[in-house]
Amino acid sequence: MRFEFDKRNWTTIAEGEKDCYLLTNGLGGYSGLSLIGAAARGDQALLMSVKKAPNVRMHLVTKIFEKLVIDGQAHILTSQRMKSGADYEGFRYLEKFVYDDFDTSAPAWTFCVDGVTVTKHLLMAYDENTVAVRYEVDNPAGKSVTLELMPLLRFTSKKEDFDASQDLDAYKLESCGEVAGDEDARKEHMQDDVYGEGMCNTNEGAGRPDKAYCVTGNGSRLYLMANAGLNAQQPCLFGEMYFSQDERDGRVAYGNAFSICSIKEQIPSKSDIYVIFGTKCCEGANARELYRQIERQNKERKEQLLKQANVSSELGQQFVLSADAYVVRRESTNGRSIIAGYPFFEDWGRDTMISLAGATMVTGRFEECKSILRTFAKYVKNGLLPNLFPEGGENPMYNSADAPLLFVNAVYEYMEYSGDTAFRNEILPVLEQIINAYRNGTDFHIKMDSDGLIMAGADLEQLTWMDVRVGDFLPTPRHGKPVEINAYWYSALIIMYELTKDRTYQELAAQVKTSFQEKFWNEKEQCLKDVLSGKADENQIRCNQIWALTMPFTMLPAEKEILVINKVRNELYTTVGLRTLAKDDPNFHSIYIGPMEERDRAYHQGTVWAFPLGAYYRACIKYANKCADSDERERIRTELARGFEALAGWLREGCVGQIAEIYDGDTPTVSRGCFAQAWSVTELLRAVYDYEKAK
Repeated sequence: MRFEFDKRNWTTIAEGEKDCYLLTNGLGGYSGLSLIGAAARGDQALLMSVKKAPNVRMHLVTKIFEKLVIDGQAHILTSQRMKSGADYEGFRYLEKFVYDDFDTSAPAWTFCVDGVTVTKHLLMAYDENTVAVRYEVDNPAGKSVTLELMPLLRFTSKKEDFDASQDLDAYKLESCGEVAGDEDARKEHMQDDVYGEGMCNTNEGAGRPDKAYCVTGNGSRLYLMANAGLNAQQPCLFGEMYFSQDERDGRVAYGNAFSICSIKEQIPSKSDIYVIFGTKCCEGANARELYRQIERQNKERKEQLLKQANVSSELGQQFVLSADAYVVRRESTNGRSIIAGYPFFEDWGRDTMISLAGATMVTGRFEECKSILRTFAKYVKNGLLPNLFPEGGENPMYNSADAPLLFVNAVYEYMEYSGDTAFRNEILPVLEQIINAYRNGTDFHIKMDSDGLIMAGADLEQLTWMDVRVGDFLPTPRHGKPVEINAYWYSALIIMYELTKDRTYQELAAQVKTSFQEKFWNEKEQCLKDVLSGKADENQIRCNQIWALTMPFTMLPAEKEILVINKVRNELYTTVGLRTLAKDDPNFHSIYIGPMEERDRAYHQGTVWAFPLGAYYRACIKYANKCADSDERERIRTELARGFEALAGWLREGCVGQIAEIYDGDTPTVSRGCFAQAWSVTELLRAVYDYEKAK
């Protein structure tokens, strides 16, 4: 999909900071700044590289400070709010921003200054830490024009703040020598009749050898290459930048960066300036060739992703390309994983299992799917999956009651989508270990009760996705028998019967179904209870009940399924997600904002989450497919069409082309939390896939 923005979207610098772009490299690294190029978060960067995929990341390049000098008059193209109040307002020259995943020349920023046009294009290479920038400068009147670029560097771990008191002289800039000249560019712009024989109507550097440099310091190394004049300078601080989006969320509101070199080139008439940043030296190439190579590879890769994904709508294809951002390599296991969200999260077990079908199954990425399943299978312990893979030799964390059961269901769905039934023999012992652990009891008070239902959690244990903790207080403890855990459990038991034909699983599943239908149905509210706990939270209207309708095998009769769908639509539905709690509940929080403790109290108490919306749509699709009433079936399908149409608008908000983690519970207007969330995108992609398939 093509997203275009113009001056109406950044009448002020604050307006321009609200939305951002995201490019990723399949390693966990990324490039992401606001649409006007400002860093509105400390985690926003032109190049966030990866030392060990996917979670050991280094913030190398914050941005490029850009200045256009026309007839001696300097015009700053950079936008950035500063702690001092002396803000840079280059957005006033910014005419247009274009983001289009189907177009390799986007994202692109177009600046117009006194008859001179500068269009900046940005690429990120796949499977490496490389960002390539191209500046197209058009100076039709032949004014005296110079483009000056100053990379702003940080060289800190992603999780660390920049230390402005450090000794900047410890950073060194060294020449890597000259690399191949750009002869093609020189020939391309040769115009003898205008500039005289042998002169080049482009920047004077085209055709000469490009310059490559290396910056070292704080245990990191960054290579720079440009087809323009690159000059060393004494390392110096840029100044305290103001991160408005971080301050809004109660995080550190200021951060610095430093410069150590500048790039300067005169523009006689028309010119392309290429600048490459990366963590490896590319010998024998030049900046223009590297840019074109990355552009070509990205184009071919996206074409292949769309070709193997079985979706035809523009929305579905956008979600396919958006979902690609989250499939990453995990170095420690030499396999694949799914990163939960940008810019904050890592690869978590629960998020991976929820995202897996949309990210890899409906997209036809079956080998990667199997790699991810194998990655997590290696770490099953006491029937539990790691919810977090910490780096540095620490032990994984296993506090998730849902991830192992979701794993069982994901294995079955993988075999259904791919036809790889041979995987059964390899993975069955792991599945049996999980089921036996739940049946006999395992860590974190996870155990099957005498009624066949699964209970989990005690004290301060956080075991479901509503897992936030504020000091010694759990706003949503959900200790007892959570509704979605038991929906996963039933489906897992039927799957085990399908794989083994062992009637023990079938008999246990029948007991679970009877207990579930008897104990979870809330006759007063005509929906499912959220958790069997014997407390007031038992009857809260929450979105967790929707998963009882979407698993491979479900327990409710059709007449109760539609009641659940109606309750969710009437109490929890928004066009971008489902509320986590009904608005009339006394514990409802209408907005997610402020310091962490305040935000955590709102996190699952009404805040809208996007990923359950995918399950809601899939529940509607499944019900419509078997509904005998043609009018009811058509009504549901009309609502679905409207819902998918609304999603196109949400793809413009926040991170362009992505769906965020959360939105305010009362009236969703702006995204919050992670600006790009794996399960938000992948669950909605899965819903689009099911919708197209049903049609």
